[in-house]
Amino acid sequence: MTNNINENSQWIKIKLKKNGKKLPKELRIDMDGKVYVDGELYDETKSKYKNLSIDVEQHGRLSSGEETQKIIEESKKAKKGEFITIKEEEGPDKKEITTVKF
Repeated sequence: MTNNINENSQWIKIKLKKNGKKLPKELRIDMDGKVYVDGELYDETKSKYKNLSIDVEQHGRLSSGEETQKIIEESKKAKKGEFITIKEEEGPDKKEITTVKF
């Protein structure tokens, strides 16, 4: 088993307890969304596991605390009972608004 994954980029690692020909021993997903089955990059067309299908949804951002920091800053300025919009983001298929009442 080749280990093509950088240890720092690992995100999810699943080890199966039962060993068999129909199931992989290990599944790994890195921070970029790449999937590794038994240590090798997963390619559905070349997979030796016929009943295995893996789909990882890609997201562009991870929370790094900016919203929390903005909530703390706004709480110092806000009056009691006031609603403040912390974040407003709109995409082609969704709209996300974070509003806090102080």
